[in-house]
Amino acid sequence: MARQLSGRKKLTVGRFLQYIYIYLLVIIVLLPVCNIFISAFKTNIEIQRSNVFPEAFRLENFINVLKTDIFYSGMFNSIVITGGSLLLSLFLAALAAYPLSKNNGKVYTFIYLFFLSANMIPQVTNMVPLYGIMSDLNLIDTRVGMILLYASRLSMGILLFTSFYKTIPRDMTDAAEIDGCNYFQAFTKVVFPMIKPVSITYIMVNIINIWNDFLLPQLFLPSRAKQTITLAVYTFSNERGSDWGAIFALMTLSVVVPTIIFVTNQKYFFEGMTVGAVKG
Repeated sequence: MARQLSGRKKLTVGRFLQYIYIYLLVIIVLLPVCNIFISAFKTNIEIQRSNVFPEAFRLENFINVLKTDIFYSGMFNSIVITGGSLLLSLFLAALAAYPLSKNNGKVYTFIYLFFLSANMIPQVTNMVPLYGIMSDLNLIDTRVGMILLYASRLSMGILLFTSFYKTIPRDMTDAAEIDGCNYFQAFTKVVFPMIKPVSITYIMVNIINIWNDFLLPQLFLPSRAKQTITLAVYTFSNERGSDWGAIFALMTLSVVVPTIIFVTNQKYFFEGMTVGAVKG
C-alpha cells in the first residue's frame, strides 16, 4: 500500500493548473464537434430555438442528404483525390528521402534544406503562377490535376522519412548489397517494409489536410461534378440555407472517413511521431 501511495504523483498547484488547462482545451475542441453532431438530429425549429438536445433523435436529416447526388459525388471525388495523392506522395517522399539520409555531402544537405524551405512559403503566394501552369497543362477541373497538386507537397514527408531512415543501421543495407542487391533493391526489399509506422503517420497527417482543404478545390475544380466533399458542403449550404438540419447532417457524414482511419490507426500514428526523436 505504501508503495502504491509513493508511486502516485503529488498533486501540486502547477499540476492542477495543467489539468485545468488541458480540460479547457478539450472542451474548446470538442464543443463545436458535439454541437454539429447533435444538431444533425434536430429539426430546424429546434436548431433556431438553440435547444441543447433534440426532443427525439431523428434520422430524417441524414435520409434527406443521402437522397441527393451531391453527397455521393463529393465523397467519391474526395476519396479518389485523397487516396491518389497520398499514394503518389508517399512513394515520392519515401524514395527521395532515402539518399538524403544516407549521404552527408553538401549537395544532399542543400537539397534537404531546399525541400524543408517550402514550408516557409505561404500557399497563397503560389496560386497565380500555379493556376497558370495548371491551365497550360489542361489540368484545370480534373482529378488528375488535383492529385498532382497535393502529391507535390513533399516537405513533410521528406522530414519524416529522412529522420526514420537515419535510425536504420547502415549494416542492414550494406549486407543486402553484399548479397547481390543493387541500390534500389536494397531499398525496396530491406528498408521499405520497415516504414509502416512513419508511413501511417504521414498518411494520417496529410489525409486531414487534403480532405478538409477548401482553397485548392475551389480554384481548380469549378464544375459541380468534380467537387470534393468540402465544396459539396459549401454548395449544399448555399442551396439549402434554411435547412440547417440537413446541412449539419452532411457535415457529420463528411468527417466519417478520416475519423475511421484515425481511430483504427492511432497506435501507428503516435508511434511514427516519435521516430527519429533519439537519433536523426
